[in-house]
Amino acid sequence: MRNFLIGVEHKILKEAHNTQEYTGIEYDSRKIQRGNIFAALEGSVVDGHNYIEQAVKNGATCILISKEVEMKFPVDYILVKDLRKHLGLIASNFYEWPQKKLKIIGITGTNGKTTSTYLLESILGSENTARIGTVEYKVGNEIIEAANTTPESLDIVKICKKAVEKQIPYLVMEVSSHALELGRVSMLEFDAVSFTNLTLDHLDYHKTMENYFLAKRKLFTMLKKGCEKNCVMNIDDPYGKRLYEEFGGYSYALDQKADITGKILEFHTDGQLVEIAVKEDVQRLKLAILGRYNLYNVLGVLGTALQLGIKENVILDRIKNLKGAPGRFELINCKQDFIVVVDYAHTGDALENILKSINELKKGKIITVFGCGGDRDPSKRPIMGEIATRLSDTAILTSDNPRTEDPHNIIENVLAGMKTENYIVEEDREKAIVKAIELANTNDIVLIAGKGHETYQILGRHKIHFDDREIARREIVRKRNKI
Repeated sequence: MRNFLIGVEHKILKEAHNTQEYTGIEYDSRKIQRGNIFAALEGSVVDGHNYIEQAVKNGATCILISKEVEMKFPVDYILVKDLRKHLGLIASNFYEWPQKKLKIIGITGTNGKTTSTYLLESILGSENTARIGTVEYKVGNEIIEAANTTPESLDIVKICKKAVEKQIPYLVMEVSSHALELGRVSMLEFDAVSFTNLTLDHLDYHKTMENYFLAKRKLFTMLKKGCEKNCVMNIDDPYGKRLYEEFGGYSYALDQKADITGKILEFHTDGQLVEIAVKEDVQRLKLAILGRYNLYNVLGVLGTALQLGIKENVILDRIKNLKGAPGRFELINCKQDFIVVVDYAHTGDALENILKSINELKKGKIITVFGCGGDRDPSKRPIMGEIATRLSDTAILTSDNPRTEDPHNIIENVLAGMKTENYIVEEDREKAIVKAIELANTNDIVLIAGKGHETYQILGRHKIHFDDREIARREIVRKRNKI
């Protein structure tokens, strides 16, 4: 009965002597079914201990708690200190360690994780790969809404279990610094790991770039025995170089010597001609995805696939047909005579990367719609303002996901970095997108940055439906019909 607590320090506070076997584990009281274990997790906003009564009403027969509570229900109560930290081990014990039957690949870094997981899935084969990341969680044909870039440890174990049941051999996942720091992936061992880059982000949580880096570094200590060199690092990034010098593996770069290098030869509106060199083997090929930063992503997944034992010629053949992730340099094509791009860029580095790529394609004006999220690191706001005005002909500053923060305060923070006059402030994001489409003429490029694949806007603690792509399409068609 207590096998799921092996290796976890715990104290049984009350036994109700239930005769039935426990049927599953949940931390959301709304999902509890008869015979389930309820893990009462404490969060920054919601405390699961307040939902014990609801969990019992729904059929929970065992409650895992991390602090003493009134034990007024006829169920088992077990105290586990640092419950969130130990939930992965508890879930793994309960579900019999399904992750050990998978090849697990972890990708970390500030930018490029999502696109890299989609590219790697395409190389490995969609039918062979489960995927966890910012856009969604995918197991075979089943799509699960993504609450976090890297979900709670219990959810990861359940995804592994589903993948094993569906005979899917690979799990490709984005691994966030928060997940590494909070222990959400501590029950996993990886077959290969990759590092994209490290730029200013999440300092509201990590406080310093060194702390942020050390959180990412943890992933490289979690490789399976015998797979310690199955790591891939972008050594154009100084933090990637540090990892490579410490752990070895494969290096990749565009600007210096590395195991895998790349060079953009020609830009086209539908792709780019590149040269890729693996050791001494040099190949030219056309990529369907644009931008210098996307070439970095391609080199990273090429190295990762090589570490997994896939032959180079097979990888290069599949790379030619790779497509990016939703909301990552996503072109909105309604037969207009100007280009509209929707992208998730919400950090200074990501915004600068995509705007530099767009400037390579420039024939007319560049019009950029952007904002900054609320309740997040404010230090990046003026930096993004400076980048948007420097690399755009017109920047339209608007709201992103303000969350519980005053949108006016966010905008004022961004304006502090905007030293030129080529900007417009329009707090209403829909009106900002409408304005950008109105301003666009033949050969112009409109970039709508910050939300990418998201189909919602977070106002206060509520989500409303909002999709940059839908609004852009509607306004392009409306403009085209007026002409």
